Amino acid sequence: MRKLKLLFYCALTAAVLTPAVVFAAQTVTEGERLGKSCAGCHATNGYAPGEYIARIGGQNTDYMTKAMKDYAAGSRKGSVEMSIVAKGYSEDQLAAISAYYGSKKWMNSTNKTDKKLVAKGKKIAAENGCFDCHGAKGEGMDAFPRIGGQNKGYMEEAMKRYKEGLIESEEMAVVKDMSEEQLTALSEFFSSLR
Repeated sequence: MRKLKLLFYCALTAAVLTPAVVFAAQTVTEGERLGKSCAGCHATNGYAPGEYIARIGGQNTDYMTKAMKDYAAGSRKGSVEMSIVAKGYSEDQLAAISAYYGSKKWMNSTNKTDKKLVAKGKKIAAENGCFDCHGAKGEGMDAFPRIGGQNKGYMEEAMKRYKEGLIESEEMAVVKDMSEEQLTALSEFFSSLR
């Protein structure tokens, strides 16, 4: 009788858990299928080489989903390509793509950085509370993106968009009064983190 009860509970547990596991796997599989077009710019697995395209492999899933929804809605300006591409997907599809790329292991940028600018950038980051949202190593916290090890040119361009009001964010209002030299130093610093 005891073996029969144990068998029943094992079967019940499997029946309850299997759909959740299958759904999660389907979401990533769907994201992989839909995200193949992303590789054209962001490279296989989202590890974009160069300086000016974001690395998205291993990026914060919630952040990526929000950013793509904002591109699709037209509220995140500054990237014509992303605005066009994101409009081609439903919100569920954007979330699936984000889940796929977010499931990858993060690979740091290979951009070379200037030690003097890195030191200046670290000081600016500390003085302006950057670590409060992005973490001590730029690893991203909650819905805030990982920026440690991100491509430096991409980060600098993104900060310029925040500065110009092309991307709205209360947290990023801190860059509105920064000079281009300060933004360059910040991007050098965060890109250098490994």
